[in-house]
Amino acid sequence: MSKRIKIEAVIDIEDTLHIDDVLLKRTISSIGEVHSCKIESNFEDKDSNKKLEVPGSLDKTVSEIDHFINDANKIYFGTLSVDERKFVAASILHSSSISDINNNPELKKNLSKTLINKFEIDSKYTEQLLDSEKDESVLETLREKFLEGDLIQIFTYIWEKILSKGQEEDDFEIELIESAAEKFGLEKTSINDTKKIGNERGKIIKAIHAIESGKVAYNKLKAFEKTVLLCLMLTECSRIDGKISSEDLSLLKSIFSEQFAISSNVMTVVIEKELGYSITKKVEQVEVYREKYELVEFLWEKILSSESEINDKEMTLIRKWVRRLDISDVESEGARKEVEANLNP
Repeated sequence: MSKRIKIEAVIDIEDTLHIDDVLLKRTISSIGEVHSCKIESNFEDKDSNKKLEVPGSLDKTVSEIDHFINDANKIYFGTLSVDERKFVAASILHSSSISDINNNPELKKNLSKTLINKFEIDSKYTEQLLDSEKDESVLETLREKFLEGDLIQIFTYIWEKILSKGQEEDDFEIELIESAAEKFGLEKTSINDTKKIGNERGKIIKAIHAIESGKVAYNKLKAFEKTVLLCLMLTECSRIDGKISSEDLSLLKSIFSEQFAISSNVMTVVIEKELGYSITKKVEQVEVYREKYELVEFLWEKILSSESEINDKEMTLIRKWVRRLDISDVESEGARKEVEANLNP
């Protein structure tokens, strides 16, 4: 006895990929015999830009995230939204602590504090998660959801969240993550690598917090913080309708890496950051001419101090940013010459 089902799905794919009816039929034929199949390219839907709703308020429950995780054959880090990542991370840290959490009130208290303060997860959700009745089998179930590459990315993210707040490392949190990573099958070298990259990303987040706090004038920020400010503004100049083309993304990667010494593994923090306002416009409005000119000088100092030369396309992006600061090309060239004279007296 059999029955027929109809499947509807809207899928985002890279522009370079081509999916035809034959390929789709072959892909889903393991479910059953495919009687008809139709692909509509360049599909637009009013709901297509909506993200999967995840618990972010008091009316959401732990069970909803459990269903989300359990229904997934695999959990791919790249498909998780920024909000979804923290709830998956919370489930990982919880499942790896289940064997001890009920017999160790102090562990439960510290884990709760970590989820609330470092991952910014609602206290009611955290309480539901830590009080949920689950046995150690949930750890093995969750482990099977990840491929190694995705597991490395989620633990890098966990380190990033942990190390982006506070001045010093917390011994409890370091032991918590290292233990969880081991239970999920990561080797010691991989754990160290994820911590290193997570720490570098954490420094970027701290710099962004310093920039957004407004406690220090933009041109008086520390050198690293000013570098991150430049990254934010160049990224903003590369966005069209909220998106960055693959070509512009390559330009940003080149500038960040060659001129600013920020690796592609770390630059994702800047690319994904949503400020909710125009940082370039704010700098242009808040800073007086001399202060904006000093930022342009700082940019040229970074460029002229590096061993890599800027190409024409990268220069076009930089000119775009300079003009948004209401600094002319002539004034920018003057700043470049001043910096060059100082570097080569």
